[in-house]
Amino acid sequence: MTESAWNDLSRIEEEPGGEPVGQSPSSDTGPRLRKSERSSGRERRSSRAWFLPEASPRARRLAIVGCVLVAIVVVAALVDVIASAGRVHPGVHVGDIAVGGMSRSEAAATIRQKAGTLISRPVTVRLDAKEWSLTSDQVGATVDATSLAQAAYSVGRDSGFFAAAAGRVGAWFGARDIPLVASTDAELLGVFLETVTEEAGTLAVDASVEVSGTQVTLVPPKEGTAVEESRAKEKIQAAFVSADRVVDVQLAPVEASITEDGAKAAYEAATALVSGPVTLTYDAKRWEVAPEQIAKWIAFRSSAATQSVAPGTATLVCYLDSAEVSATVVPLIKEVGKVARDATFKVSNGTVSIVPSQDGLGLDADALAVTLYETLSSPGQARTVELAMKRVEPAITTGDAKKMGIKERISTYTTDYAASNKPRVNNIHLLADALDGTLVPPGGVFSFNETIGPRTAEKGYQEANAIVNGELVPQLGGGVCQVGTTIFNTVFFSGLPVVERHNHSLYISHYPKGRDATVSWGGPDFKFKNDTKTWVLIATSYSSSTVTISLYGTDPGYDVEYKTGDFTNIVKYPVEEIKDPTLPKGTRVVEEKGVNGRTIVVTRIVKKGGTIIRTDTFKSVYKPEPEVVRVGTKTVSPSKPSTSSTPAP
Repeated sequence: MTESAWNDLSRIEEEPGGEPVGQSPSSDTGPRLRKSERSSGRERRSSRAWFLPEASPRARRLAIVGCVLVAIVVVAALVDVIASAGRVHPGVHVGDIAVGGMSRSEAAATIRQKAGTLISRPVTVRLDAKEWSLTSDQVGATVDATSLAQAAYSVGRDSGFFAAAAGRVGAWFGARDIPLVASTDAELLGVFLETVTEEAGTLAVDASVEVSGTQVTLVPPKEGTAVEESRAKEKIQAAFVSADRVVDVQLAPVEASITEDGAKAAYEAATALVSGPVTLTYDAKRWEVAPEQIAKWIAFRSSAATQSVAPGTATLVCYLDSAEVSATVVPLIKEVGKVARDATFKVSNGTVSIVPSQDGLGLDADALAVTLYETLSSPGQARTVELAMKRVEPAITTGDAKKMGIKERISTYTTDYAASNKPRVNNIHLLADALDGTLVPPGGVFSFNETIGPRTAEKGYQEANAIVNGELVPQLGGGVCQVGTTIFNTVFFSGLPVVERHNHSLYISHYPKGRDATVSWGGPDFKFKNDTKTWVLIATSYSSSTVTISLYGTDPGYDVEYKTGDFTNIVKYPVEEIKDPTLPKGTRVVEEKGVNGRTIVVTRIVKKGGTIIRTDTFKSVYKPEPEVVRVGTKTVSPSKPSTSSTPAP
């Protein structure tokens, strides 16, 4: 059968409703012969052998048989093509899933459903006596049902008659089945196999160099074992779509990345580094560093950390750690260096000026570490190295300070306190010092607790009375709320947004009504936001009985109005009586005066150019403070009347 004839049959498959290619019985084939002419032709043909006239009778019979067989094949192929038009050829399987006679969409749905059932079951990975249960979700196992259905549909549709016919015949006899395969996420499967290796294998150990004191030792490598990944991946993928759910994997030897030869140069360099002391010089000054200290500078890294290398070809690199060099040398040479000074701000009587920055001179530890290594690792070279110094720029230069826009006072507030409570005064001064000079960037949020940090004895804080859980008790840092209340009021009158504020649990009469603020490390905080386009500087000052906090920057032009409401929700304070056997019965002495609980609301209205831009409500709810009364229980004996008598006149 010719290629064009097979293509005709294919068109019949793709267009089952069309007519066979060729002429219809009724088509006009040309001039018609007269009956007598046709009869005469038949007589002439019958008078001689019309088929292969030159061949022998036997050859003609064989040729006729061949033509009959070809015709049978053609007819069978035609019937097969028509029977499977638009569908998978009968007899085709994807794995054990029969899809013959199905459309591609039907085949895909069937594969998806049956393969999904297989994949949903866990696979057991086994290595000697250890086992791991592996689910499809762990490694992203999936089956591409659409592609498998297309592969099944392509069976028997090869180009060329004989190839296509062979495919169809093979399908009938199960010789053209499509293997059912699963795919996995390479990264997830790799992670799983790494876990198996960690639990069942052994890590390869690179050759290394150990430095103890001035003793240098070359430690040989150790070979490791790991799961043979490529074969294991194939078997795991196959198991997810197989009835056999157990996969046996094997360990393969793993060579260390750094061999003994790869570590030899590092060993020799380390040995040279600790072979003697080094003398550091700067101008006329000299400092000697002992070999034991040099040993602490030595560090190693693998060349594989910076470039991709094959196992067994990496090298161990010896170097001097610049951080360790700096930690040793900086204290030695402190008299030749100079600390850089940041630009700062000085405030006086509401004005602010810039204190210029100063460059510093410091050790160039990176450059020194390189020079030291080059000098000390070269045998026979003089072990003297001049210090490498560099200019150290301050974190805030004078130019930086000028660009911050800190040029005027925005707001200020002062609160007072008793000068007699020395521990509390000490704490207030420490807190003010910690706040002074704090800079808040544009858009930044200031946090009292983050800025001040824990209030500890190491920082100089002392015990003073503070309100804790509604009670006045001695506490380290007592007085912190005096500073918290002061900065809250400074921010209140600046018009800047208040992010977080908490009132005291008890009402304190010497603070502004409804405008107190409590802070505690690990508890309530005070925060505000700098919503201006320039930086804000917090400046503080204090005396023995007052503390003042001011904000400096570029005045945003906020006008602040406020209204303080009346006390509401008055809660009568309870009375706690304490029996006192030292007081006569019936005597009552008020030891601590009670304070009623109450609620108050302060409203702040912030305007700019006459337009309200912000309205804030600060609500304070205070608990009642019990009144403590000592009640006498002592019984007093009544006085006896006099028995003396006056004699009668």
